[in-house]
Amino acid sequence: MNDASPSRPRTPALALPANLGAALPAGATRIAVDVLGRRIANDTYRPETVMPTEPELACSLGVSRATVRDAIKVLSGKGMVRTARRYGTRVRPVEEWNLLDADVAAWHDPSHPRLQLMFAETTELRSIIEPKAAALAAERATGEQVAAILEAAYAMHPEDGAVDDLFAADCAFHATILDATGNLLMRQLRPIFLTMLRISYEYGVLFKNQGPVSRAGHIGVAEAIKRRDPVAAEAEMTNMLELNRRAAQGPGHG
Repeated sequence: MNDASPSRPRTPALALPANLGAALPAGATRIAVDVLGRRIANDTYRPETVMPTEPELACSLGVSRATVRDAIKVLSGKGMVRTARRYGTRVRPVEEWNLLDADVAAWHDPSHPRLQLMFAETTELRSIIEPKAAALAAERATGEQVAAILEAAYAMHPEDGAVDDLFAADCAFHATILDATGNLLMRQLRPIFLTMLRISYEYGVLFKNQGPVSRAGHIGVAEAIKRRDPVAAEAEMTNMLELNRRAAQGPGHG
């Protein structure tokens, strides 16, 4: 079976920090998971439909049936499929997918309408949590964390067009703020928040070319944290995320 062709060439997914990306199996199983994940995410195999049989998938992928079984187990763990003896492997409803899994998010082609929805909804979620995280960081960050936040903010140069470098600095900025809250549960949200950040880049920056990245906004947050001003840090983060909200709404919205 041929994969559905995207409407434009796909930009390779931006790399999450090595210790935060999802761990996939190696070798042929990894390739099978990646191909099948992209087929499901981009509707070659639509939600609530039965996928081809194990022998058919093995033939289309050029791998063994055992490799297909291993790949299906990985996809099942991400909430994308379920298997049963009576009907084989069925794609689960999108509502049951782990949409904030780094792989599931990356498998979507930037032109897919679902990625636009994910961008809007992750922006909404970030706007609820990140301003408060910035306020806590202003109160609790260590000197080393303040220095790291400042370094990441000043390292961002959107005008250079080096998206990978910009994304790496942005990841460091937001991850360190979450760490600096001193809240263990907040720290454990880092993989989820950095996946949301990648969705923001892949849809808003790379696909829509709307550039919802503000160096001045990041510096404003960092300097407020340096001054130990939680009110200003929260306000600066709120204002910065407003750029994403406008990009998510598109033209014609306030």
